[in-house]
Amino acid sequence: MSNEKKVTSLETEVEVESNTSWLNVFKWSMYDLANTIYSMVIVSLIINRYVLIIGQLENGLNYQKANAIFSGVVSAMQIIIAFSMPVMGAISDSAGKRKPFVVGLTFAILIFASLLGFWHNLTLVLIFYVIANISYQWSLAYYDAMLAFIAAPKDVGKVGAFGVAFGYFGTLLSLPVMIICESIWGTPISQLPKVAEIASYKPPVQLQYGYYGSPWPFLIAMGMFLVFAIPFLFVKERQKKGEKPPTMQLIKQAFTQLKTTFKEIKTHREMFIFIIGYFLFVDAANVIVSYMFPIVRDGLLMSETFGMVFIVLSTISAVIFTYFVGMFADKKGAKSAFFLVGGLWIAAVIIGFIGIMLWSPVVIGANLPFIMIILMGVLAGPALGGTWVCQRAMIATLAPKEKFGEYFGFSKFSGKLSSAVGPLIWGATFLIFYKSWNYKTYALALLLIGIMLVIGLAIIAMVKPKKAARNY
Repeated sequence: MSNEKKVTSLETEVEVESNTSWLNVFKWSMYDLANTIYSMVIVSLIINRYVLIIGQLENGLNYQKANAIFSGVVSAMQIIIAFSMPVMGAISDSAGKRKPFVVGLTFAILIFASLLGFWHNLTLVLIFYVIANISYQWSLAYYDAMLAFIAAPKDVGKVGAFGVAFGYFGTLLSLPVMIICESIWGTPISQLPKVAEIASYKPPVQLQYGYYGSPWPFLIAMGMFLVFAIPFLFVKERQKKGEKPPTMQLIKQAFTQLKTTFKEIKTHREMFIFIIGYFLFVDAANVIVSYMFPIVRDGLLMSETFGMVFIVLSTISAVIFTYFVGMFADKKGAKSAFFLVGGLWIAAVIIGFIGIMLWSPVVIGANLPFIMIILMGVLAGPALGGTWVCQRAMIATLAPKEKFGEYFGFSKFSGKLSSAVGPLIWGATFLIFYKSWNYKTYALALLLIGIMLVIGLAIIAMVKPKKAARNY
């Protein structure tokens, strides 16, 4: 057939796309936009500080203990996600269909993320968040695995980058709505720092929920997610020929295939090295996604509104520059793109470290500290988006196409295990140092995460992808 390529494996035909329909890509990318609303509003903006406030106001915990509980729960959740990701990928390969899984998991995200705002009960909030976030991460495994089945091989880097960059419009659409929510229901206060002696900083007098205390911000955000995800229902993907096997047979096939692939990966030197390096490298992205807002608000001691403006700034930068990271990956290769993105991350982490240690509280205006924090935001946007672009491009380069989803799953297994390590390091740092370091603990935590990133980048440098592998 002229518009498709076939790979025969285990008596099944796997069709991968050879012509790119940009209308179809647009529909696919709308899900990137939609789920970014969840990621930015719930994961980056709300959940960490929401748990800190609940822990202190409802359970009588101090800041560092509430932070440690949240970090511990996140670590446990990421371990579950890590070990389940390869299974999700194997199931998608066995089923030969990915879109139905994305749709089903999206409903779980919408329901449990919406429930977060109805109870200020620490246990319930953490349970709802764990269910919503596991569903979100699983949905991404299926969503990413669709890439080779909607885009031609020559366009994989550009399409992946377009999805990431386009997805950031979800942030640009949702954060202004959250700013309006803050103006209606008030500013959340999660920390009472001991910096009263700094004349330019006026510490809050009491902890408060602010707009986290109303269910409406949660419902509004998930309503936006639902509306913008509708075009995804009409995406066309290449699918395995034949009927989908029964559920139990599907799961059994998935585990059988998973066992075989696990053995293969250990002998696939380049993929194995990449997964180890990615384990460390992606930790920076995962931690900053989870702690971006607290870093600005509680570490740099800047206002709630500027925290949102900082995220918008990073998002605009990501929208502008992430696509060029994808073009760079297509021209120079995924490995070179990792060096580019790694340089952006290192610069952003260094600025953040110096900013917290020397400049907090950062005053808005024409001064060097504020200008450098703006630069940090500009660098962090394409660094974050570029991380996912590089990961998608590297897997597209290294993975056999009949196991595309499964290798994506193993890559995500590495990333999610790293996501478990990062919060543990973060929480332990606060438990040990917060009493004496206070807000400067954020700088130390950033430094430790940055060291992991550098080590991961050094390991990825040892990967030697074959150019021929791109011509699938």
